[in-house]
Amino acid sequence: MKNIDIVSLFPEIIDLYIKNSPITKSLDDKDLLISTHQLRNFSLDKHKRVDDKQYGGDPGMVLMAEPLIKSIDHISELRGSKPLTILMSPQGKKLDPKLLSEILERDFIAVICGRYEGVDERFIEEKVDIEVSIGDFIVSGGELPSLILIESLLRFLPGIIGNEMSLDNDSFGINFQNLLKGPVYTRPKIINGREVPEILLSGDPKKISKWRENISKKRTQERRKDL
Repeated sequence: MKNIDIVSLFPEIIDLYIKNSPITKSLDDKDLLISTHQLRNFSLDKHKRVDDKQYGGDPGMVLMAEPLIKSIDHISELRGSKPLTILMSPQGKKLDPKLLSEILERDFIAVICGRYEGVDERFIEEKVDIEVSIGDFIVSGGELPSLILIESLLRFLPGIIGNEMSLDNDSFGINFQNLLKGPVYTRPKIINGREVPEILLSGDPKKISKWRENISKKRTQERRKDL
């Protein structure tokens, strides 16, 4: 990845995160540039309007296609190439390690943050390459989902995580594919009568690894049968 461009009605939400997140603070602008774009700047209306009532009489406003199309055209010109255009949407493909890996392969990414009742379908048909969902629930806009996508991507960039081997042991990591990570412990050894499992104090890597594998499978079965 070389560039991530985010189009939003509230780019200040994204900017505040980028400025203050420990992960983005470790970024070098030479390695990856994250930029935000105010959607109203691409409005064709003198009042900078970017939404309108939807056809069909249903309640709620819809983001208009033309400003969104112009925003992607602008980013394409800016980067010298059309970006992989992602719309954060509850109707999209659920975010998972495989999808993250596919996105990471692209040099230029544009993320569209929806609002209100959604975006005009003609923009999706013309410019959007993939719709991405962070789960089966609704939030008021695409800003928070876009930040989840961005941080998920950044974790895989070299130098972002202090010990990159820890990524392998995360839930859904290489060592826990389709599994939830089990419990973790630190000092002191005993808290309110609850002790660290003896196996973790044994110093036997093979036994510890097997224990982690078994408890991970058990936890996944109890909490995420869908996996």
